[in-house]
Amino acid sequence: MLLAVDIGNSNICIGVLEGDEVCSTTRMVTRPRCTADEYTAELKFLLRRIGVDPTQAEGVIVCSVVPGLTRPLADACRRLSGKDAMLVSVRLDTGLTMDVDAPERVGQDRIADAAAAAAHYPLPCMTVDLGTATTYNVIGEGGVFLGGFIVPGVQTSLRAISAGTSQLPPIAPESPADLIGKNTVACLNNGAMFGTAAQLDGLADRVEKQLGKPLTVVATGGLAPYIMPCCRRDVKYDADLLFRGLALLYRKNQKSPL
Repeated sequence: MLLAVDIGNSNICIGVLEGDEVCSTTRMVTRPRCTADEYTAELKFLLRRIGVDPTQAEGVIVCSVVPGLTRPLADACRRLSGKDAMLVSVRLDTGLTMDVDAPERVGQDRIADAAAAAAHYPLPCMTVDLGTATTYNVIGEGGVFLGGFIVPGVQTSLRAISAGTSQLPPIAPESPADLIGKNTVACLNNGAMFGTAAQLDGLADRVEKQLGKPLTVVATGGLAPYIMPCCRRDVKYDADLLFRGLALLYRKNQKSPL
């Protein structure tokens, strides 16, 4: 059993894996000022609730885009499991060749997504992770990480427009009933859903043209199932892409110094 922790800007997601299979998941809100003691208590409670004994984990891997929380969560995992956490970085064997200006500055979540895509999908491939930010990774033939795109996430954009205007309300995005919105809420929702889909389609078309080969597109993240039906392209959905990437990285590097 592998315990995988993904520290995001909005949530911390915990996955329990056997091989590539995600057996169970849970999550907690990201709170930057929490200590290792606080996260130990919360993580212990959440794992107990889903019936997971962390002492049975063969290993732990932590992926983080919030540097200040990496050590507290790694410490919490060590206290509960007795294992030192492997920390994701480009210094690990990722199976990727990094063709970018500053590989060490590529987000750890992007590394995990790209490693999973290179291992499990036809290349070239573009991954789309719909989180607080929407991150696109482009992986060329032979597992070459070519870079990608980063734009504000759907909910981030909706919160920003609501906060910055007097008459536009906060909304929770959902699947559109029709293309053209007939009221303010529908206009906001449809703009976010179809706008993100059009962006995805457009970027994929341009990447495919530049690479000169058919492009596989893989989406992940909680909003992906709502946006994929709005896309014109064939988009594959992989809810566990990041966790599968973490499992892959752990297997490749479990004998490396932690």
